Amino acid sequence: MNRITPEEVKTSFREEAAVSHYEAATINIGLWRSEEAVLRRVFKTDQTLLELGCGAGRIALGMWELGFRGILGTDLSREMITAARRLAAKLGYSVPLRVADATKLPFEDHMFAGVIFGFNGLMQIPTRELRRKALSEMRRVTESGGHGVFTTHDRNVGSPAGFWEAEQIRWAQGEQDARLNEFGDRITASDHGDIFIHIPDRQEIIEDLKASGWTILEDAMRSEIQTEPDDVREFSVDCRFWVVENPR
Repeated sequence: MNRITPEEVKTSFREEAAVSHYEAATINIGLWRSEEAVLRRVFKTDQTLLELGCGAGRIALGMWELGFRGILGTDLSREMITAARRLAAKLGYSVPLRVADATKLPFEDHMFAGVIFGFNGLMQIPTRELRRKALSEMRRVTESGGHGVFTTHDRNVGSPAGFWEAEQIRWAQGEQDARLNEFGDRITASDHGDIFIHIPDRQEIIEDLKASGWTILEDAMRSEIQTEPDDVREFSVDCRFWVVENPR
């Protein structure tokens, strides 16, 4: 059995069920309270901002509703971008949306005042090498002194008791799922197909940010920022927000 590849992840987000899932989240959930609180605080409405992994437009369209007019939404999946464009047109929002790969962004250096990678999208890139490449690309296209906001899960917060200890034993004995690349990888079944995600601990992300040149300003669990309604907590378990700066 082959290990999970970026192309397989891309294919999973092209499936009709996955697109419908994210489209429903855009329509029925929109911005989380925690996302709105952090994004309003970190960014100004007149800044030029890049969103990576925008899916069907949940964050990009939500930010447009908050008055952010310089937001550009991108996603690896053409089908997701098609869905986001359809929703934007229906709502009458002039949000630019395009296909782009976070590990090789088609933008000039320092082009944006800030970058957003929401809903743990960074962690759906397989292999630490490629995740670090995405973080480096995010910094490359962000202006000096500009900011990045992204989220990750944290395997030391909210995981079932003993799960990761048992997983560590499986890896040590070579009995882990053969599709996984690294410790922390998970492939879980859902009603819209198998989902790959890497679940790091806090120290791993600190190391990755240091390696990619970002300065960490703050990090906090979503539950520490805002109390979310039931539909948000059903859509996504608790996650860690990171706010970082591209050093001057």
